[in-house]
Parts: sequence; structure tokens; C-alpha cells
Amino acid sequence: MLRLLLALFLALPALAAQPYHLELEASPASAFPYLGKFGAVEIHAYAGGVRAEALWLNAFSRNGDAAVTVMNPLARMYVDVPVRDVAPTLMKISGSAGALERSLAPILEPPVKGTVGGIAATRHRLVYGPTGWIDVWTTNAIPENQQLRLLVDEIVRGISPGTANVSRVIRGTPIYVELNFRRFRKVQLLKLKKLTFAADDEKDALTLGSFYIRHALLEKLLE
Repeated sequence: MLRLLLALFLALPALAAQPYHLELEASPASAFPYLGKFGAVEIHAYAGGVRAEALWLNAFSRNGDAAVTVMNPLARMYVDVPVRDVAPTLMKISGSAGALERSLAPILEPPVKGTVGGIAATRHRLVYGPTGWIDVWTTNAIPENQQLRLLVDEIVRGISPGTANVSRVIRGTPIYVELNFRRFRKVQLLKLKKLTFAADDEKDALTLGSFYIRHALLEKLLE
């Protein structure tokens, strides 16, 4: 029995470090038109961090980083944006167009078990009223991604602080988010593309490429 416990204890670091590559697609403009300039966003989550690729901007952040490296691959420029600045930046982009979302605060219903794309998942429903809710499906098939969770919390806070105050208690890795409101029915904000337990491209995905020039202002990259 002692040998079995010792073997399990020694195996824990290896299990915790298992590589994976979670591929998601976010479509924020489908519900928030002021984010339309980014188009669809491809999200790649790894054991060591997260990367996002949009129409003309890429970004990555490694676990424990206090900043997100945002890159314009065409101009070969980049800027390090403090994580704490993500929410204020989104609020600035949305301006008066995001006033309604900033005023909303949901109620979280009890979780419901199910599957997404054949992966065991849990549904968390954020209810805004009799005709409005958002379903957030999370999974424990992989360890909760520290940096992905941090950035998702900040992005949600930048769109709807009231929602962020409630959704922050939801555990697990989000793999599907669907919005249902009077004007938006079954709008997919986030969907699962693929999950594989290999990550040969992780190092490159979480590293700044060659010949990039640092720029002082994020706004310059957004022009």
C-alpha cells in the first residue's frame, strides 16, 4: 500500500505537466458590433499559456505573466499590455455603445452536467431575465488554464463588470459559450474546435517572433 501511494505521489508532477493544445474560436462581434474590427478570434490554450490570433493582430501570454504581448504581424510591431489594462481598454473601445452591457448583472443557476463535442462538460447558466441568458460550458478534461482564465475574467469585466463579478466563481476551462437574448438567439460567442494531448508548437506560439519592433502605444497597433 505504501509503495502504491508513493508511486501515485511521484506520478502527480508528470500528470500535471501533460501537454495539450485546446483550440477555440471566439466571435465577439456577433453580439458586440463594436468589436467587429477584430473579426473571428482563434484561441490556442497550452499548458504553459495562451495565444490568440485575429484578423490582423496576434497576442500571447504565458502562465504567470503580468502582461499580454500584442503583435501586428504586418507592421512587425508589438507592445506589452499589462493584464490590468485589458478591461479598461475594452471599455474605451466600446464607448457609449457598450453602456447596456455594462449595466447588466446576472444570476447564476445551478450547474448541469453534459458534453460538448464528446468532451465531458458542465453548463453554467447566467440568467439576465425571463428572456435572456448566457450558457457557459466548461470542462475539467484538462487542468484549468491559469492565463486563459485570467484573461477571460478581464475581457468579461471590460464588457460587463456585473457579469464578471458573478462568472468569476465558475471553475473549469470554457469550451462553449452561447448567448440567448430577445434579439440574439443561439449566438455562439465561443466554440470548441479541437482538443489534442500534444503541443509541438507551444514554444513558438508563446514566443515573440524575429524582427519585431517594440511600440509604446497599443493604439498604434489598432489603427
